[in-house]
Amino acid sequence: MDEKKFKEIIKFAIDKEIKSYNFYTKASKVAKFSGAKDLFSDLAKEEAGHRKMLEKLDLKKIAQAKIEKVPDLKISDYIVDAEFKPDMPYANILRMAIKMEERALKLYTNMNKSNKDETLNKLFTFLAHEEAKHKLRLEKIYDDEILK
Repeated sequence: MDEKKFKEIIKFAIDKEIKSYNFYTKASKVAKFSGAKDLFSDLAKEEAGHRKMLEKLDLKKIAQAKIEKVPDLKISDYIVDAEFKPDMPYANILRMAIKMEERALKLYTNMNKSNKDETLNKLFTFLAHEEAKHKLRLEKIYDDEILK
């Protein structure tokens, strides 16, 4: 793999993690209830962890990571994206977060499909798996709290 291309891909992924971190940080600040604040704070911490992992990338650890199939509730298929507003209700923030995770999952899945480098495929599979876990977590909360 071309080292320059590899670094560009990692920088791109780091930038995506930073944007997700910023979104969840903003969401935790505008959330009205402590449970929602905690949820978004936890997700922000996870995104920060992904960023650190990418900055100190250890492909051997990623290659050894256990990647299990993550169920897809497909709730995101029926959600329309919106623009973040400081006064938006919790349900709308959840919808935005689900769509954001869906886009990230699709991005890494597509990057994996269009790539022929085995090392990068492992990285993209790992990143897609992490995004799928976030999406599932948010969709379960949305299903339990909003759609009930």
